Amino acid sequence: MDIENIKDRIVQNARKFIGTPFRHYGRSTLGIDCAGLLYMSYNRAGIELPKGDGREYTTGWWKHTDAEERLFNGLVAAGFRPLSNDELIDKADVPLFKLFGKNYPAHHSGIMVNQEYFIHARCGFNIKDKRVDFDPLYSDYSKRLAWVMRYREF
Repeated sequence: MDIENIKDRIVQNARKFIGTPFRHYGRSTLGIDCAGLLYMSYNRAGIELPKGDGREYTTGWWKHTDAEERLFNGLVAAGFRPLSNDELIDKADVPLFKLFGKNYPAHHSGIMVNQEYFIHARCGFNIKDKRVDFDPLYSDYSKRLAWVMRYREF
């Protein structure tokens, strides 16, 4: 397995969704959410991820106290591990964010393009911003960064 080639394919797959509108539970170019972007990008590169943790994701699931645990444990069960403090972020790593402040659980993910930028399905309040796009990690997002996860084979 050529790891760099697989990482490149994951990022290329994510790039194909640039401009796609945000849609909860979406898994296509008609609409996609952050979990869908992760699922589609990795699966199309040959790494099968589950579509969820087997439990229903209801409206406002991310406000529940177990949301961060569900997201984190779901990624661990799919073969991801958190980066240690001495590891550098790399392409295809998965940042997890607490978008609504430190009192809310981590519930949003993206895919790193390189050490500075990531692709994600923006779920902001402004309709024109609700789409897949690039953002710099070291911006307002860095204040909300909870974890960076890496697939075990990388």
